[in-house]
Amino acid sequence: MPNIYLRVPVYVAAFYRNRDEDHPLDVWSPIIFEDYTFENRLIRQGVCQDNGMKKLSVMCYSARAWKNICSGKLPKGGKLIFIRDEKEWPNIKEIVTLEGRSTKLNEEKFDYLCIALPREVMLGGAVMRTNASCTLQATAAMKLANVMRDEFYHHFYEWCLNEERMFRQKGIAIHKTEMMERFFARYDIPMKWGNNTENTMRQMAKRLFWRSKKATVRRNEQQGDYFDYIGDDARRRKED
Repeated sequence: MPNIYLRVPVYVAAFYRNRDEDHPLDVWSPIIFEDYTFENRLIRQGVCQDNGMKKLSVMCYSARAWKNICSGKLPKGGKLIFIRDEKEWPNIKEIVTLEGRSTKLNEEKFDYLCIALPREVMLGGAVMRTNASCTLQATAAMKLANVMRDEFYHHFYEWCLNEERMFRQKGIAIHKTEMMERFFARYDIPMKWGNNTENTMRQMAKRLFWRSKKATVRRNEQQGDYFDYIGDDARRRKED
């Protein structure tokens, strides 16, 4: 089966590659969505050929376009732009250079996730076998990336609930930043360390909890502020 390469946040990419603790995936191994899943349906509805595109979408690349990038060429091919090892996973700076864009600070927070395409899809009312030039339309790629990001947030929400219950049963207080740190370690999510690490973690945890609550409410229509409470009062309870 051919693959596509979807642009997602680095934490989403790391999460999906390490969901199976016993069998983590390397960057080249594709994520496979089973038939009848919502993700698979989004892929089937959004598949298109990149042959006729004037400009390829940066949200998703076909296997052919990704091979060109790994070879140091433009996504559409052509002459060699720079020499690189094709066996090495391209970094964001290399990708945006080949896309003809300037590197922005937030570009470093993204990665491309390898995803397997179904063998056959309906395209133009006819069944078509997928091939190396298949990619996703920009809107479909955005929807799929958002669904996968929400899945990450929902899983983080469940993780924090379980952490809170587990530590409470042991009579131990745990803070939001500690939950986030344990979660990042479990899924091998990269994190920059520096002199201001504690403040960075506090800000990241606050943002991650807010996004997780928003995604979970949107997904499950849950009410209440229990998720806001998790970890907030941990330091005071420990002191008491």
